[in-house]
Formats: sequence, structure tokens, C-alpha cells
Amino acid sequence: MADARRLIGIDLAWVEGNCSGCVELVWDDDRLKLTRLRLICEIDDIVKWIDPERGEWIVAVDAPLVIRNADSCRPAEREAISCYNRFDASARPTSIESVKQFGAVPRGGELLRGLERYGATLVEGANDIRSGSLVFETYPHIAMVELFHLAHTIKYKKGQCSKKGRGGVACQHRGQKELVDHIRRNLCGRTASPRLSYTAPLDDLLRDLDPNLGGEALKGREDKLDGLICAYAAAWLDAGRDLVGLGEVGEGVMIAPRVQGIGPLLS
Repeated sequence: MADARRLIGIDLAWVEGNCSGCVELVWDDDRLKLTRLRLICEIDDIVKWIDPERGEWIVAVDAPLVIRNADSCRPAEREAISCYNRFDASARPTSIESVKQFGAVPRGGELLRGLERYGATLVEGANDIRSGSLVFETYPHIAMVELFHLAHTIKYKKGQCSKKGRGGVACQHRGQKELVDHIRRNLCGRTASPRLSYTAPLDDLLRDLDPNLGGEALKGREDKLDGLICAYAAAWLDAGRDLVGLGEVGEGVMIAPRVQGIGPLLS
């Protein structure tokens, strides 16, 4: 598999100056091996870290890559609400107006343009999945519902845990432990396919949390875990597995592993 594509997940920060969780997996025969993970703040630095001139790759990004609607939300968010709201996995409504609060330039589009300069193909439909380097939008919460057979999304983010009665940092710790347990069982377990191999970087990411960990350190681990789910989605696509496709070509298409048959098949 020397010429296999690298599989990269980017949990892209919405706000300039905040860091993004970046994770790279590679094929090791029929298994996956985590080779690199890092928190990176600037789009140009993310592109440099991806190293787009080094072989072929697939980049899965947790952020809107295409936003054309002036207000309201994209068809992708409407379909996510229709299919996944009962799992608490509906996506943030996205429009040109709504992203202005995060900066003058939508960061997903900026990253997409940076990768397209190196010949990347944006995946919006099944016919876009081909040889060469690819980039697509994904959503970790939907991927987790599909991959982990969840009845409800795991509550491990600060925004989810700040809601009344959830317990703040303690909730984040519980949620991250639940997420790690699912990763170990469903992505690293003997029946996982493709299966993540335990390596030093993965062991470090999945280790038990220091009970005193909080603030930016806790947020950074969350971003890396999301980046890992994105990278696994890239591997799922590369392996030719069924994919959920939410949205319309040209308006932003959200893609995730399809295991439960909840969302529509990418066409």
C-alpha cells in the first residue's frame, strides 16, 4: 500500500485565531495507523501540514466548504435536521449572513480553495469519488450516530455541557470518556472494519484524562478527537463503503459513513 492515499481529518475552527484539530491516518495493509496529529490555528499552516505535494490524499473537513445561500440554511442542514434531529445530531444553520459573525471570509471555503490549488477534487456526489486527491465536508456527530449505533449524540463539548443540569467540565470529562470508549470498541476492536491499530500517538490521544484537565487543554483534546472521526470518515470513503449524502450539488454536501441507513445514500 506504498502508494495509498493519506487520510486526513480537520476539525476546522470557525473563528480565526482558534486552533483546529488535524489528524492523519495511513493504511497499514487493511488496517489504519495514526501517524500525525496537531492543533493548528492558521489556514495556510493547515495546508502546509497537509503537505499536499506529498502523494495523494483525502481530506475530510468538519466545516461548511460551500455556502451560497444568503440567509436561512443550506439544504444540507435541512436534511440533517430531518434525518438526525431525533439523535440530537442536527447541524448548525449556515448561510452567508450567519458566518459573518465568525469573520469576513468563511474558513471552510478558504481551506477548500487552498487545497484546490493543488488539484483537489471536491466530493459532492458518488461520481466525484475517483483516484487523485479529494476533499469533502463531513460532520462528526452524524458519523458517530452511524458508526456507534447511538440513540443520542455524546455530550462532550463545552456548549453541550453548559446547558442546565449537565455539570460543565465534569460533563465534558464524562463525554470524552464515553467517546473514547466508543472509539476503542467500534474503531479499534477486533470486529472494526477498517480497524484502527493502537500506536503511540493513538494511545496518547485515548489515554485516561487527568481529572484536573480543563480550559484550552481539554478543548484541544476534543478537537483532536473530532479530527480523528473526520479522518476515519476519509478512510471509509477511500475503502468504498456506503456514504450518507446530505444537501445539493453546488450548495454544499455533507458526507458521512452510512451504517444504520438513516440518511440518504450519496448519489
